[in-house]
This record gives sequence, structure tokens and C-alpha cells, in this order.
Amino acid sequence: MLMQKLYLLLALLVITNTVGAQTIRVNSGPELLHSFNHDLPFWGIGVSAQGEVWVKERLGLGLNTGFLKCISARPLVPTGNITYTAIPVLAVIKYPLPVIKNLYGQDAMGYTFATDVHDRNNGEKIPGGFTYYFSLGYTFAKHFDMAVKVGRSRFDKKDRPANVNEHNLGLRLAYIF
Repeated sequence: MLMQKLYLLLALLVITNTVGAQTIRVNSGPELLHSFNHDLPFWGIGVSAQGEVWVKERLGLGLNTGFLKCISARPLVPTGNITYTAIPVLAVIKYPLPVIKNLYGQDAMGYTFATDVHDRNNGEKIPGGFTYYFSLGYTFAKHFDMAVKVGRSRFDKKDRPANVNEHNLGLRLAYIF
């Protein structure tokens, strides 16, 4: 838990020190996630927050974090829980798409910390893993943002997947402060 807080604090310090006179925009809101994980689909619901700064006219950098409670159709391991928690900490690259005004693309990558996730084969606890998402979003009415995201998390340090939280489709609604 201490390591998670240190990662988050370090990322915030890096962003604020590189910002200078730039304005940081913060948005937050609910998020819904559906995983098409092999033979075990599940739903996740939670909240996320994102801080970003436009460093160039067409390039924004930021940090995204949140909290998702995921519910599975069956236990993740034969004798395990059917729920677990995911806490992503992701670096964000955001760019406007010239197709429609206020339409943007966003790439997010980083690490997702997990609780109650275990390997199906040996029951070993898995602390989290690398995460990548692409989002297609639209900002409307100056203070509202809606995005659809696709991506995956690999909850295992080795090349063998833990068979949880992969191939995700999500919807995020946010209020821009």
C-alpha cells in the first residue's frame, strides 16, 4: 500500500513540476467496465479521476487513477472470491482528433494494483499488472466528458496470464472542474 502511494505521489510531482505556467484540468466521474476475458466475463464499476495539462496545442499529458470493484460470474480460483478490486495508476497522452470538434483520442498505460486476485493454477496471489487503454472521447457543454475505452490488463509478472481482467471495454462519464 505504501508503494502505491509513493508511485502516485511521484507521478503527481513530475506532472506539476513540468507544468510551469500551464493550467491543470481535472475531471472525475463514474466508470463501467466489461471484460471479455476468455471464458470468464465480468463487470466492474467504480470511479476515476484524471489530471491533465496541454503542453502543446495538440498534445496533452496527464495521470489517471481510480477505483473499480469487479464482480465475476464465478470465482477467480476454484475456492476463491467472485469479487476483486482494481486501482489503476496510468500515464495519459491525449490528442484532439480533427474529425469533429471536441473529439479526442487518448492512450493510457501504467500499472493496475489488484486485491483478491489469485492464479487459477496454483492459487498464488497476484498484486496487479501492466495496463493499456485507448479511449475515444467527446467533451460537451464545457464541463462534461464521455469516453469509450478498450484495452487490457495483464495481472501477472510472468508471460503466463492470470486469466483475469483482460480484453476490456469501458464507458467513462466525467465532470470537468
